Amino acid sequence: MMKFSVAITLAFGLALQVFALPASELESRAAETCGYATVALLRAYSRSATDHFYTTNAAGLENAVANDGYRSEGDAAQVLPSEAPNTVPLFRMYSPAGTDHFYTTNAAEKNAAITTGGYVDEGIAAYVYPSNFCGSAPLFRMYSPKAADHFYTTNAAEKNAAITSDGYVDEGVAAYVNPSQ
Repeated sequence: MMKFSVAITLAFGLALQVFALPASELESRAAETCGYATVALLRAYSRSATDHFYTTNAAGLENAVANDGYRSEGDAAQVLPSEAPNTVPLFRMYSPAGTDHFYTTNAAEKNAAITTGGYVDEGIAAYVYPSNFCGSAPLFRMYSPKAADHFYTTNAAEKNAAITSDGYVDEGVAAYVNPSQ
């Protein structure tokens, strides 16, 4: 029994050494997020549906890739999985007629999209900041009237290219998020 206990202790200690981040990196990440735990906001795109899809649920993204023709585009940002001080919900809606996912922090805009725009309420995607807070970055929102697609990115060059080359209209900043790590 003692050998087993020693083996477990050694294995656990080795795992901690291999997987532990340097204290300075942990402190840096905590300062960037004000100490709140964040999760990846995953991004996918369906060329056939002309739809950008964002979720914190890896299984949901895998299902969209496997069954609905989406292609994973990696992490869009880091967001909070639950409410924290100075955060607001990022609401997610879907339009079956337009095959468009729409995200907003504005409850009135969400309600109007549901009652008059044909969107279905899909709940809260994540929690985000309403203004620049704890080293956050803007999550830019664009819309393509031709494709009926909302597109979100923290990358200003990607935003500008979508507006200049792909026919998207700049709709400002949707929220503030932590940049991808």
